[in-house]
Amino acid sequence: MKKKVVLITTGGTIASTRNNKNKLESGKLDGQAILSMCQLENEMDIELIDLYQIPSMHMTFENLNLLNQTIKNVFNDQSVSGIVITHGTDSLEETAYFLELTIHDERPIIVTGSQKSPGDIGTDVYSNLRNSLLVASNEEAKSIGVCVVFNEKIIHSKYVKKMHSSSINGFGAIGYGMLGFIDNDEVIIYQKPTHKEVYEIKESYPAVEIVFAYLGASSIILDALYEANVEGVVLVGAGRGQVAPKMMGAIEKLCQKGTKVVLTTSTEEGRVFPTYDYYSSANYLKDAGVIMGGDFDPKKARLKLLLMIANGNKNFDTFMH
Repeated sequence: MKKKVVLITTGGTIASTRNNKNKLESGKLDGQAILSMCQLENEMDIELIDLYQIPSMHMTFENLNLLNQTIKNVFNDQSVSGIVITHGTDSLEETAYFLELTIHDERPIIVTGSQKSPGDIGTDVYSNLRNSLLVASNEEAKSIGVCVVFNEKIIHSKYVKKMHSSSINGFGAIGYGMLGFIDNDEVIIYQKPTHKEVYEIKESYPAVEIVFAYLGASSIILDALYEANVEGVVLVGAGRGQVAPKMMGAIEKLCQKGTKVVLTTSTEEGRVFPTYDYYSSANYLKDAGVIMGGDFDPKKARLKLLLMIANGNKNFDTFMH
């Protein structure tokens, strides 16, 4: 009996065509136009849902909520082995992690896309989609969570990151590695995540913004966020989590106001930690009420923070887990 996989399309480069200016227009192709090139019709039962046809930077939380509900509706059918979502690469990692935080099902959800359009020489459209469908239909892929399949790699959504703006080897997870890979249509999975947390989706989400620290950074942006009454701020500190001294006053004001402030690092590997004890160090920030963000990427930290706030979660001491 053939495995049943549902393919949900949302647009992006993987569904793009070139216009009369020889520029790509994202999301112009429907799912059937792409799927027909993957040569899997005889190997599995593929159901197609064309949900969106948009560039991924046009994705909104309303779009994500509908995608979430669509997935849950699909999983009401127990005969479905897994789901594949095609997506533009610019916000792919954020959509994948949002789904990881809001869906609880042991069946695999695979998010994929492409760096080249379907008509480009050397395109990665068909190999990425074919490999994603193979993973989604594989029994060994149960309980791997929401993953990204790209360039034959299987990467968990918490740590996946777009590493290159144009290369077909566009996604990776520095310091953490893959959960597995696909080799000549064989799905090989050698590790799975050990931690899972799930939050409810909401009709609306709090404003949470990201602010980078850098040499000589001022408080201008943080002051504006204070006046705008945002509910959360993700700081991107240097190294173990240090920020520029001129940022401290505004950060302290935000914490005193009750704004949730999470500290992350701009480094590719490692986590923030209160190692140093001086003004504007991570330890000083912690004493001021800033939440330590562990090894979270800033964009992933933002998603988790806004979901925690939206769900009324007050246990921010466990944020880094």
